[in-house]
Amino acid sequence: MNLNEIKNKLQAGYDKDNAAFFSKVSPDAKNVTGVRVPYLRKLAKEIIKDDVKNFLDNYNVETHEEFLLKGIVIGISKLSLEEKFAYLEKFVPEIYDWSGCDIVISSFKFKDNELSRVYDFILRYRYSNYEYETRFMIIMLFNFIKADYLDKIKEILETEKFDKYYSQMAAAWLISAMFIKYRDYTLSYLNNNSLDNFTYNKALQKIRESNRVIKEDKELVKKMKRK
Repeated sequence: MNLNEIKNKLQAGYDKDNAAFFSKVSPDAKNVTGVRVPYLRKLAKEIIKDDVKNFLDNYNVETHEEFLLKGIVIGISKLSLEEKFAYLEKFVPEIYDWSGCDIVISSFKFKDNELSRVYDFILRYRYSNYEYETRFMIIMLFNFIKADYLDKIKEILETEKFDKYYSQMAAAWLISAMFIKYRDYTLSYLNNNSLDNFTYNKALQKIRESNRVIKEDKELVKKMKRK
């Protein structure tokens, strides 16, 4: 499938109603056409059967969905981990909305023996002044909600400056996910941390909103809210 055929397939998936909806939930997205994510994932699977590097190196991205498609292709491709890192180095600084982080990152699957290299890679975005580089790092940390990495995640949460909305929301979401899997550890952290009030309270809110948290714990964290 050549590059023009990919363009044509994307145009066939344009959805005005979905474009209008998505523009509301992600106001930073540019040139939204409304192509739905399952369609993008299906197309990405077709692309990786051919010359992946030709697509990644030469495809002219003009719409939001084309940008997402590029990220998804990086994620599901059979490229080596180091090759994926090389493409991500170019991709991450271009992210301009939350979906460029979240939808793309959900396409990546890592083996246990790859995690240490992935962790080292995402640390290059630590202390970034760019909101979406920080969000990229935090959302990637969802892959590391494991006993061996809990202290490392906590150390990042304690030393990173979350002063922009989408990085704060990512941190809150991460903490709530930690609570679900490692309740006692995360509760101890919530009782002794230096998080800003917004991130801290949002983390409590997300814990209370989760269907995987028992009623008693929801009542407990409700009382922990900062004023």
